[in-house]
Amino acid sequence: MKLSYPIAVPDSGIKMMAWCNEYEMAFKQLKEIGYEGVELLVRDPQTVDIRLLDQLLDENGLVLSAIGTTPMQTRDGLFLLHEEERVRTEAYYRLEQLIGLAAHYQTAVLIGKYRGMTGDSYYTSLPYFQDVMIRCSKKALAQGVSLYVEPQNPSNINNINTIAQGLEFLNLCDCSNIKLLADVYHMSITEQDISQTIKSMGNALGMIHMSDSERLVPGAGNIMIHEVMTALNNVSFQGYVSMEIKQEPDSKTVAMKSLEYLLHGRKEKGVLQ
Repeated sequence: MKLSYPIAVPDSGIKMMAWCNEYEMAFKQLKEIGYEGVELLVRDPQTVDIRLLDQLLDENGLVLSAIGTTPMQTRDGLFLLHEEERVRTEAYYRLEQLIGLAAHYQTAVLIGKYRGMTGDSYYTSLPYFQDVMIRCSKKALAQGVSLYVEPQNPSNINNINTIAQGLEFLNLCDCSNIKLLADVYHMSITEQDISQTIKSMGNALGMIHMSDSERLVPGAGNIMIHEVMTALNNVSFQGYVSMEIKQEPDSKTVAMKSLEYLLHGRKEKGVLQ
């Protein structure tokens, strides 16, 4: 497994559980700290300076681990499931654009709360979301891109809450390039046994979002993070573990503490290879 940290693009304009407002410096700092990948949080794919991003990744020896949609939903209120056609259309358009951006880096696109809430109409139903994902997956597959759907606990969203529900959704889609983004924080709420849940995902597990309880730095809360890491090691997980934690007191401190716990503090026990 490889360690990644989220960076928000400059036009996000909001505080998130990511390195914000220090775009170029963040790449350099993350490389110096010891991260291998960057999860890029994008608001509008068309405003991403690809030439600059290529340069920052190349100069610092980093890989784009995935592209996230948090600024789209938080800043612009876009959701794939929405009663208003205007909102759905723009959300779908930006997803298509994200797939194109992801193709440049041969990486994955993450879909968590961006899918939106289910409601009473067809356009806010899981069958409609399934149709959207199948259509997008065909375009993504042709470009070497995967789509990762994130189950989230019921206080965040009213659909695909558990890993089992996520796996069921993947089976319905039946698309080889749709996988799961498993978030340790959400799993600590929805799953009885995180280790067994990780085992149950098999090849459907695309990526891990890592945090302790209350979105704290790993090791600072009450989630048994060492058991999570052991489980990932036991299934020979080769993907990215990306931080999704509160940026307190600041991103550099949080990034350093997270890596220290996940890598150096566990390496002596053979948990992280």
